[in-house]
Amino acid sequence: MFNRELKYLLLITVTFIAACIETDIYLPTFTDMMAFFSISEDKIQSLLTWNFVGICLSGPLYGPISDALGRKKPLLVALSLFLAGSLMTLYAETFDAMLWGRVLQGLGSGGCFTLGTAIIFDAFKAEKAILAINRLNSTVPLIMAVAPMVGGYLNYAYGFRSNFLAIALCVMLSFAITLFFFEETLPVEKRVPFETRKVLHNFKRVSLSVPFWQTTLVVSLVFAGYLAFLACISVLFVIELGVPKELLPLFQASLLGAWVVASLTYRRALARFGAQRVKEIGTKLFLVGSAAFVLAAIVAPHNPYVLTAPMVLYAFGINWVQGLYFPEGMEIFPDIKGITASLLTSARLLLTAVVVGVASTFYNATIYPVVAVICVVTVVVYVTIIFYERRRVAISKAEPDTHMVEML
Repeated sequence: MFNRELKYLLLITVTFIAACIETDIYLPTFTDMMAFFSISEDKIQSLLTWNFVGICLSGPLYGPISDALGRKKPLLVALSLFLAGSLMTLYAETFDAMLWGRVLQGLGSGGCFTLGTAIIFDAFKAEKAILAINRLNSTVPLIMAVAPMVGGYLNYAYGFRSNFLAIALCVMLSFAITLFFFEETLPVEKRVPFETRKVLHNFKRVSLSVPFWQTTLVVSLVFAGYLAFLACISVLFVIELGVPKELLPLFQASLLGAWVVASLTYRRALARFGAQRVKEIGTKLFLVGSAAFVLAAIVAPHNPYVLTAPMVLYAFGINWVQGLYFPEGMEIFPDIKGITASLLTSARLLLTAVVVGVASTFYNATIYPVVAVICVVTVVVYVTIIFYERRRVAISKAEPDTHMVEML
């Protein structure tokens, strides 16, 4: 059993790595790409936004298709699209071609996220699935922490296209591993025939669930604020605050490093304090980090070190928050995990695209647009958590009474 679980965990980790680094590895190249394509500071950030649009367009389809056909075939299709988009970005000579490549990458990487999540919840029982997700949160962010540093070196030594070559090579590796080593996790007897009416009905079930949208809103917005900051500093710190572009990856890696530390301490904290207490601690760290970031922007808006320090605390806190609310959202509808994973992934990245898009639209060569985004994210997430937890407690208190009535 251990070997089987470890095998699935390794396979999904490799698949996730390709999807994750395509977001982070090329961020240090923004200034060089702006010069090559002769575009503005706000336009370069659309590479992130349009990539997420591609993910959101494809995400809802992978779930129900994989529920009907199994996980392996749709994953191979997703990786094929991902590879085609990666090759397009590698050879793009115009910014429009680069954008289309990013959209195609999104159409493919959306399958990596959606199907990878569904596979985890296929292969592991609920409790072990949470631990498996946490192991992924320990391994993948470590790669993500290194990715900007590798991307910065590749850009410095070989130019910005070397980053997209690295992405293409990772996708090729993921495709080969999936093709030759991945064993189907969804047995034929558990598959649901693809019936349009039934699929729409299941989407409706999930879409009308208040707890699902509450958990989705929490994990989506905290991640969106985190990524909006990373995207902003890729331009602001280098052009406006004078940070050498070879040092920029260190600022990005500090946030990702905090994420890794949070992942490594998560299981011990869960064993010592319990799930509810870990939620509370993570939420408090997230709130303190957000408040300190606003204060830093007021006191030292031109100091990259002061601006980055509170976001390290923010990154640590949201790791613990996501570590519990994400699996809770996935387990609300255990019979249709593919559709649940599709909607959760698509909504998460759509909200991220909107938030990053808003931050880039209002970018004015200062940190303040991102400060406004973090403030809004913090308020909405905190209010959502309060209502979600109150509802959950009320339901848990009512369940014993309901059970007693049924027995009588």
